[in-house]
Amino acid sequence: NRITGNAAERGGGISCWQSTATIMRNAIIGNVASLYGGGIRCWASAPAIDGNVIAGNTASTDGGGISCSWYSFPAIGNNTFTGNRADEGGGLTGAWHCSATVMNSILWGDSAVTASEILLDSMSSISITYSDVQGGWPGEGNIDADPEFVLAEKGDHRLLWGSPCIDSGNPDSLDPDGTRRDVGAYYFDQDDYLTLYLTADTTRVSPGGTLGVTYTVINRWAQPEPLWVLTEAILPNGNPFPVMGPDQYALPANHTEQRHLNHIVPGAAPFGLYGYGSRIGMPPSTLYDEDSFTFTVVEQ
Repeated sequence: NRITGNAAERGGGISCWQSTATIMRNAIIGNVASLYGGGIRCWASAPAIDGNVIAGNTASTDGGGISCSWYSFPAIGNNTFTGNRADEGGGLTGAWHCSATVMNSILWGDSAVTASEILLDSMSSISITYSDVQGGWPGEGNIDADPEFVLAEKGDHRLLWGSPCIDSGNPDSLDPDGTRRDVGAYYFDQDDYLTLYLTADTTRVSPGGTLGVTYTVINRWAQPEPLWVLTEAILPNGNPFPVMGPDQYALPANHTEQRHLNHIVPGAAPFGLYGYGSRIGMPPSTLYDEDSFTFTVVEQ
């Protein structure tokens, strides 16, 4: 789910009031609270907050990402906090007997006049382990290092190969690929040695406009690797439309390549929801990786 562009006095994106809500695998982005809890506000609650990107939210007073207060006991795991802003506690705040647990999470690039990442009052406590906290935080397995997002400036908070967050989470838990848990909302899939990420400049474009896409291709092999790239769009009626390829390339050993492409949307393109997908592999039957996103063609 995408929870974005909302505004409220408390809890711009989500407000938990005397609840045990489960908040899982959401993009909570660009919400505003005129008081506290730009992304999420917890009051007398014990929510499970897991696998979310909490980014670019704003609170006028405290808790740009999350504000927890009045005997709240949130369990915060596998989240990415970044780009959140508040007067106090840009990433996370705890007040009035709050006791929070944070694990396998990134708190990086948030901002505040006081305490850019985390702020607690004297009545509250927090346990943080196996997390990447800018400026550092005491706790087992914690690190203080650039998480190396794919393209943070375009809202892509997946991890590049070489990120210190890869294989740095709680060793008692595993990612779906069977490797040690990564830190943050996204894990780096190590099932194959070539990885493809697509990052769109925008998800809304008009006929005759430009759809910009950044391709990030990663070769983890210790040798150069040939590959083919095939890209197509899916029209609103479900039919495929060729965009690019198949084209052949070669990636150097242990190399990450990023290229930005601009596609002109035809002036006669029908309005509606489109898919954009790309695959990398070797013909006839070897697929290394694929990625996709949706965008909407709208009236100018």
